Amino acid sequence: MTSYYDVLGVGADADLEEVRRAYYRKAQLFHPDRYAGSPDPERRRAEAEMKALNEAWNTLGNSEARRRYDIDLGLIDPDGEDEELGDDGLWVDDEQPRPSLIRSRGVRLAIALVVIAGVVASAFAVLSPPDNHSARWSATAAADLRSAAIKAGMTAPEADCFVQAITTRYSPSDDVDRAVIQQVADGCR
Repeated sequence: MTSYYDVLGVGADADLEEVRRAYYRKAQLFHPDRYAGSPDPERRRAEAEMKALNEAWNTLGNSEARRRYDIDLGLIDPDGEDEELGDDGLWVDDEQPRPSLIRSRGVRLAIALVVIAGVVASAFAVLSPPDNHSARWSATAAADLRSAAIKAGMTAPEADCFVQAITTRYSPSDDVDRAVIQQVADGCR
């Protein structure tokens, strides 16, 4: 019987990083995508190899599964004192890579920064005063606009509504589309 160590081409004393490198190296050789246009027997052989590689990796890449596998192979004594057992009785693999500082803290920091930026932007949008163009309108220009609204058939209250809407949204030098003027006039009627 071929062991998972033989499938990956590593020794039984290989650390996790060595097992991982061996798996990736062989997975590149036997990945089914490399054999997509190959003859059927060659493609099936590569699929079988890849399946065996995955089984080996799933067992040897997991410390507890690897410990049970080693016991089944007779590589370690299940009843004896195993110096690689931790306080919780699980197999300790000192060589497991630690997550990078960016992965462990960077993602949380980035999320916090995005949330803070959103809160600040929302507060700024809510608390900043709206752009009031009516301060730019002279009394004469506002009166001329009101007169034009009354001449166009609006009542005095409708003309006041129209002047208020236009002067708060636009400055005197803005080009305003006729459709917008008509919508404001209709809204005041």
